[in-house]
Amino acid sequence: MKWIDIKIILLLLVSFTLQTVAAQQRVTLITNATIHTGTGEVIENGTIAFNFGKIVDIGKGQTSLYKNAKVIDGTGKHIYPGIICMNNLMGLNEIDAVRATRDFDENGKLNPNVRSLIAYNTGSKILPTALFNGILYTQAVPQGGVISGSSSLLKTTGWNWEDAVIKGDEGIHLNWPEMHVGADLNETKSNRIEKQLLEIKSFFADAEQYHNALSVLTTYKASGFNSRLDAMRGLFTGSKNLYVHANYAKSIVSAVTFIKQQYPLIKLVLVGASDAYQLTDLIKQYNIPVVVSNVHRLPSRSFEDVDQPFKTPGILVKAGIKVAIGHAGSWEARNVMFNAGTAAAYGLTKEEALQCITLNPATIMGVNARIGSLALNKDASFVICEGDILDMMSSKISAAYLEGEPIDLYNDQQKLYEKYLKKFGLN
Repeated sequence: MKWIDIKIILLLLVSFTLQTVAAQQRVTLITNATIHTGTGEVIENGTIAFNFGKIVDIGKGQTSLYKNAKVIDGTGKHIYPGIICMNNLMGLNEIDAVRATRDFDENGKLNPNVRSLIAYNTGSKILPTALFNGILYTQAVPQGGVISGSSSLLKTTGWNWEDAVIKGDEGIHLNWPEMHVGADLNETKSNRIEKQLLEIKSFFADAEQYHNALSVLTTYKASGFNSRLDAMRGLFTGSKNLYVHANYAKSIVSAVTFIKQQYPLIKLVLVGASDAYQLTDLIKQYNIPVVVSNVHRLPSRSFEDVDQPFKTPGILVKAGIKVAIGHAGSWEARNVMFNAGTAAAYGLTKEEALQCITLNPATIMGVNARIGSLALNKDASFVICEGDILDMMSSKISAAYLEGEPIDLYNDQQKLYEKYLKKFGLN
């Protein structure tokens, strides 16, 4: 019986090993390609060399330097860093009409201890469609309540969440009350906003007190442990970002004033921030990054320019503010690079727009030493495109590499596309 148990264990270990990406055994070169490094630099007829998951050379290198290397001709193609999509539900939401597949919203108002990391579903049918468009990384963000929970940065492919995680629990998400003057503003709504603000301020005060108490204690009783307050400790140590979701100018001013005056060491990031273009001086003063969500939308007000959402990233970048472009939602988040492309037509250069979905998100989340741009000793995680990755008409991802290993881009949508082409004789 023991021998049978040992054989079963060995078979399980072998099965798990088969799912693990094999280590790259020799240098691979991609030559004659246009390389967009993600830092603003473009290398024409460039070469990128990588081995054991890391970039070992990039530039106009000599292929003769690498003996027995595998050489891939990239003539006519463009190489980009793997796209990073911030502020979305990919991996947390599958079918809107099926409650069991929606794992992004918990009961309660104050849930910093809720972790999107352990809810991330690597078997999602959405993730392969994002990968097909060049998105190698996603920030899985919980929603709901006042404090929604903790987000994590993950790969869009992997065996499980442990395999996919790049940086777990990297930030807490706070939904600031929307404060604006409108026809719907009344005493009841005003009182509700004031109540929410008091709840937020009280909770932050409790969290700081809890953190300070534990910072001077070597041990503490298990009965004194508070999972919600404990999840907030990373904000005060600087290991986590505080993502404040706010759109209207008054809300942004209120949030920035409170956080920066009461807790100046907290790393604040604005998310959504539709009115951020009106507050560039304030945002620049405190060096606050902005994650602009959903460039492809209508303006917030009827009297605003119809193209204001398209122009906002360019206005912020020109003001010296670090900008990332994200895309709320799940299925539609795969089009984040085309949102960046629109921003490139309304004030950004193409390389600046690319930075908004590569290097800037990586920098905001503190992983830019590893991903976000193509440079020596960084992860060999990039995509090869036959056109402009920011242009939905010409973008066609022909290959993707994640930590030096080629990724299968085939997915169910491509399968159906080919099926019906054949069925109706269109291929």
